[in-house]
Amino acid sequence: MREALDPVTVEVVRNRLQHLTREMAGAIVKTAVSPLISEARDFSCILYDAAGRIVATAATVPFHFGVCAGSIAAVLARFGKAIAPGDVFLANDPHDGGGLHLQDVVVMRPIFRGRTRIGWASASGHMVDMGGMVPGSFAPAARDCFQEGVRVPPVRLLARGQPVDDIWRLLLNNVRQRDMVEMDLKSLVAGTHVGAEKVCELEHEVGATVFRASLATIRRRSARVLQARIGELPRGEYSAQGWVEFDEEAFLVRCTLRVGDGELLFDYTGSAPECPYFFNSKPEIVRSELVVRVHQILAADVPFTDGILQAVRVVAPEGSIVNARPPAPIAAAHMHVGLMAMELGETCLKQAIACSLGGGRLAERVTAPGGTTGLGLSSWHGTASFLVMDGNAVGAGGAWDRDGIDMTGSNYGGPGLVYPDVETVEQAYPVRYLYKRLRRDAGGAGRFRGGASVDAALTVHGEATRLEGTTLGMRRAIPLAGLFGGYPGACTRFELEHAGTVRPLGLNTGDIPLGAGDVFRFANASGSGLGDPLEREPERVLADVREGYVSAAAARTVYGVVLAGDVDAAATCAARDEIRAARRARARPPATRVADPPRAARAVGRLSAAVEVVRDGPVLVARCAACGAGLAHAPGSWKAGTAVAETILGTPAYTAVSGATAPPRATAPVVLRECFCPGCSRLLETDVVLAGAPPAAGAAPAFWAGDA
Repeated sequence: MREALDPVTVEVVRNRLQHLTREMAGAIVKTAVSPLISEARDFSCILYDAAGRIVATAATVPFHFGVCAGSIAAVLARFGKAIAPGDVFLANDPHDGGGLHLQDVVVMRPIFRGRTRIGWASASGHMVDMGGMVPGSFAPAARDCFQEGVRVPPVRLLARGQPVDDIWRLLLNNVRQRDMVEMDLKSLVAGTHVGAEKVCELEHEVGATVFRASLATIRRRSARVLQARIGELPRGEYSAQGWVEFDEEAFLVRCTLRVGDGELLFDYTGSAPECPYFFNSKPEIVRSELVVRVHQILAADVPFTDGILQAVRVVAPEGSIVNARPPAPIAAAHMHVGLMAMELGETCLKQAIACSLGGGRLAERVTAPGGTTGLGLSSWHGTASFLVMDGNAVGAGGAWDRDGIDMTGSNYGGPGLVYPDVETVEQAYPVRYLYKRLRRDAGGAGRFRGGASVDAALTVHGEATRLEGTTLGMRRAIPLAGLFGGYPGACTRFELEHAGTVRPLGLNTGDIPLGAGDVFRFANASGSGLGDPLEREPERVLADVREGYVSAAAARTVYGVVLAGDVDAAATCAARDEIRAARRARARPPATRVADPPRAARAVGRLSAAVEVVRDGPVLVARCAACGAGLAHAPGSWKAGTAVAETILGTPAYTAVSGATAPPRATAPVVLRECFCPGCSRLLETDVVLAGAPPAAGAAPAFWAGDA
């Protein structure tokens, strides 16, 4: 049947399915009443084959895809042959068959032709409240999952087409703003109804056999393309680590990517143990977020299907912060830890791309870490609850050949949250924005800088005289490290002005009073830079200053660009020489030195975009890609051959919480670690760590590690 299937028919079926998911989305937008869904579009729509394998998607939040497929798998496992036409299922508990977090409710409808199940339709949307100790259900003060909200395992919401009233009453009895939640839930049910009806029409048009074979072909082709792209990457191991903050504690997340035969395995062994805070995560959530980035980087030109999911595996030890067990709190399972795990896995993948000589056609997909892990969300409640979606407006990291995009965590395009207009928010809720603008000096400096994040302020307005808020922020004091010599981006800042006095707010704080005349200000973290800032074209820096992205002071001290109306070329050259001399003065000498390989030796591989590998007789040598200075012999770490400087960032010290085999907790300040070439003082790599933390192993492709 595979050979006989008409490829034109397959494309017609694929495009029809894709269009059907958009029709589902249209029905949801027209039916939902909360701005979270109708304006910000915080929902997803997915179609599956009869076994619950993804064949078409439409979403502004593609992170839903993997967990929604997992929810259908849970329904199939629990209800099996008892699933009947007209049934609709619901789940929301990440500990038990649910989605990203409690408020992301997954609604699932089996699609039947007569008594034969031919597919599934699902929709997942963010509800304004799912109960618990805080309106909006994000509860930083919760210490177990029972405090966070109503947890629903897979249950029937409709049975044979009729509402299961007991379930509806039980659910709505435990939430605030029940009328809004009820209508938003019904909008998801309506979306799946549209999908089911249209899929049945399509199957009738093309015939059951062709329809079933087309779905298999669509999934198989996506899998084949991704596996081929993985095959272009150098086999080996690639490592990265980062820290998630909560008050005065910092929790280690460690990732090692193993590139194999058509498969990417992301191993989070060594991450901190589960904790009593609301951002513990789950392997299926990490995988669901991570696989979206894998698709965007390696195979964005093919549909997202089950074939993409199957190529990505996640290892997360049970009891760790990335695989928490009940009753650990998980209200923000998709945010702090989940996004950090995704960001680190993405960085490992980019290391692998950079290690292929020149990066090939995938090089343009390499970007510095983006602001996805720098959210500055807040939720507010009075008579109603609402989430300030502008808190998602972070800046993307600098890219291989261009600057990062403003106010978005990703450079890859595609779906994303829509930030409601200021006027829409002010019309729906009792607040008024005083300003909403781009944050200056937010994006990390580099040959290509990070994008700008949002800087905004709001106050109570209208009939309300007081609101209470909860902050849901990330990156209080540990910024995103740069890539290939780029500098970190800005950190998140929350402030409250009361009676003329401004005080900083914690990033995960509840019960914040906002009364008449008070002002809440937030400035989001942003993505980091890519490449040494001293290699940025001076004219680009001049344009940045004129357009408000970079201050004149940063132009001089970070980029070494002297402006006197226009670029002063001679003074700029001298200023950059001064910065290089200062680097040499403050850095400690290399731990090891190797002789410089012949300058004429051709590169046979790379260990990063800034470090290339050449052969010197029988030995592989890592050298600076700019000046050729020798750094290390295989299989040693090239970082041992660099001059290293460490600078305390002037931020609070943290209590470090590492993996189970780590030493006892210790308090340490945040440190910027810079690795310079001992020859030309080029900045080869930056990292942000807690003082005393060993560096991540970084890239160890098989050709360098001796495992070729």
